[in-house]
Amino acid sequence: MRTRNHNRGKYPPHWTRIARRVKRIHGNKCERCKSLNVEGRILTVHHLDGDKSNCALWNLVALCQVCHLQIQAKVCWDQAWLGDHTDWMRWHIERYRRKCRQRGEKAFH
Repeated sequence: MRTRNHNRGKYPPHWTRIARRVKRIHGNKCERCKSLNVEGRILTVHHLDGDKSNCALWNLVALCQVCHLQIQAKVCWDQAWLGDHTDWMRWHIERYRRKCRQRGEKAFH
């Protein structure tokens, strides 16, 4: 999948607190590979849509550095996806769809 306008926006002033919350929600482990922060991999929080100012929970993913580099720039929310999503991504897609329904917008996933 392509990403458009990757790395938009600026981190909010309370980004550290938001990132800690996201990591805690997901058990302080990588959502993708399940590695723990203590297993030698640094846990990061990635913005799926590339917009640092969009701190909606559906948009924030707890990823180890290895998975972060593999996922970064590969998600495009305004492009339909053929096939099934992995379990970790499905969690975010469901919340994204809910947001779109609430706003009366079309969800592409």
